[in-house]
Amino acid sequence: MRAATLRGGRAPLGCGVRHVLVLGDQLTRDHGLLADADPAATVVLTVESIGLVRATRAHVQKAALFFGALRRFAADLEAEGFAVDHHRLAPSFEAAIEAHLERWPGATLELMRPNDRGVAEALTVAARAAGGDVRVRPNTLRLVDDATFDTWAHGRKRWVMEGFYRTVREAQGWLMDPDDPKRPEGGTWNLDASNRQVPEKGHRFAQPPTFEPDAMQEEVLDDVARTFPDHPGRLRPFAWPVSRAQALVALERFVAERLPEFGPFEDALVHGERALAHSQLSVPINLGLLHPREVLEAVERAYRTGDDGRVPLQSAEGFVRQVLGWREYVFHVDRVRGEALASANELDHRAPVPDVYWTGATRMACFADAWANVHERGYAHHIQRLMVFGNLALGLGVDPAELTDWFTALHVDAQDWVMVPNVMGMSQYADGGAMTTKPYVSGGAYLNRMGDHCRRCPFDPGTRTGPKACPFTVGYWDFVDRHQERFARHPRMAVAVKAWQGRDPDEQAAVRARAAELREALP
Repeated sequence: MRAATLRGGRAPLGCGVRHVLVLGDQLTRDHGLLADADPAATVVLTVESIGLVRATRAHVQKAALFFGALRRFAADLEAEGFAVDHHRLAPSFEAAIEAHLERWPGATLELMRPNDRGVAEALTVAARAAGGDVRVRPNTLRLVDDATFDTWAHGRKRWVMEGFYRTVREAQGWLMDPDDPKRPEGGTWNLDASNRQVPEKGHRFAQPPTFEPDAMQEEVLDDVARTFPDHPGRLRPFAWPVSRAQALVALERFVAERLPEFGPFEDALVHGERALAHSQLSVPINLGLLHPREVLEAVERAYRTGDDGRVPLQSAEGFVRQVLGWREYVFHVDRVRGEALASANELDHRAPVPDVYWTGATRMACFADAWANVHERGYAHHIQRLMVFGNLALGLGVDPAELTDWFTALHVDAQDWVMVPNVMGMSQYADGGAMTTKPYVSGGAYLNRMGDHCRRCPFDPGTRTGPKACPFTVGYWDFVDRHQERFARHPRMAVAVKAWQGRDPDEQAAVRARAAELREALP
């Protein structure tokens, strides 16, 4: 570990000095505790925690992203004159806090409230054990405060995102009719039905920008390669934004080049396309390099002031729904219900995560394509996450907590508050439907309709039994079989249950047998 006050001269001393602990997802100078900080009277503590990366067995690009962004942020603060106690490759947060308090005995660390549950409490325990303390301040990187969500959720048994989204969108005025602030732009709140187009064969999407590592980031990559040699993923090429300047470029390029196509093709799957029109802005937003408000402002400005029709409403609304609706919603679901949700298993799924999720060794074309994306970049767009990785696991009855750990480890934008609701609640129905109106499980027919992988795959999406049966189709019908009693009267699943119950018993037995084989080894 190397702990040092870097450029900026002598560290400030005295009772008027502030000590600010900045976490790796709070890298902002414009908001929060550093927005009004005097560099001459502020010591900033930043920590690259080896222990945290090892505890989750994180993808090497995820480690390089967080360490690189932290190191760059610390250097930028030093250039402004802050005294920065940056702990490079620290064993743990606890060790870094202890070292900081040895240098400044009795200091109280100011901390913007962490996004993840339990972090503030753990850091407070560590600081007090070392003779200091932690004072938690409000988190200013959110769009919706606790009270607003709690008021909306009060008395509701099911917290469905759509109602929350409409409430906060109207209250904050995003994409509302200029002549009627209570009416959504275009007269419709949710244009999801317009987000399901499939691009024509040969269609090419504008590629997200890539950011060539500078000398500092190359040093980070070398550190990660040496420190985590057995962690999953490919480390190079590395192209994620790790600075505020790069994050602004990523935002500008998305709005200018990919936002117009985001809405129509939001749910598409295309072989070889790593992002389609998805923004990938979850990466800099989740680091704190971009504030979600400035992102939504840029999107709405492009819709209202751009060339006539360049950004269709379905694209602007779809993106606002993701950031204002879903992102804020899952944060508060995790804040309030996350502890219980993290261990929920309403469907009693116990199968281990299949080996192919770690190795990628499969002939399933859609899975292999999505897995290559994750292996090479630590990223898959949300339809690959939900309808490929999540869908297959749900059909096969994979333990939802184990799957959540896999998603958290392998995706560069993954944090607990993101993954627990998204995987446990939305993807795996582990809460029994408190977040969603139906399980997100489907056969190969959906994948064939929304993508182009089936034509290059040895498995037939319309076949339920035998060696050519699509594993997604087998898993879907086995799911229906295993849970037919639960969903016999479900408004969106009852038809499937009735269809299954009408099938020949020999075919039912063959599906069950094939599903059991797939749980042992996916082809």
